[in-house]
Amino acid sequence: MPNLLTEAGIHFGATASSKGEAVALCGAQFVNLGAASQEYADAMWEREQIASSYLGNAVAMPHGTDESRKYVNFGQIVFIRFAAPFIWDDEEVKLCIGIAAQGDEHVEIIGNLAEALLDDEKFEILLNTIDKSQVLEILNPTSI
Repeated sequence: MPNLLTEAGIHFGATASSKGEAVALCGAQFVNLGAASQEYADAMWEREQIASSYLGNAVAMPHGTDESRKYVNFGQIVFIRFAAPFIWDDEEVKLCIGIAAQGDEHVEIIGNLAEALLDDEKFEILLNTIDKSQVLEILNPTSI
């Protein structure tokens, strides 16, 4: 399985003041990495209007619509941690895990994220580490 999360997709200290800015930042990362076109990035905001991607525990997982998968060049995950939390649908967000997928290649990482959210030690690492390899170890353990 390809590594969907790489060091190039991990960002610490990002800034956003709204979910719109955060979703746009995730989309821009996919475009910058070559994983998806701007059409996919735009569809991420369309998807957010249908249903919130806020997961709980200060984490959101923005992604595009099913129809927008045709604009994904290859599966990619981006990990964006914000320097300061902001409000997303009346909840505080500190972390966005953006998803660009053509199929179900991202399911394993979502499972790893769910496990990390329930594990206080792992979640604390995701919220505070400055070592990208630690993020990879928790969310994409087969990549290291």
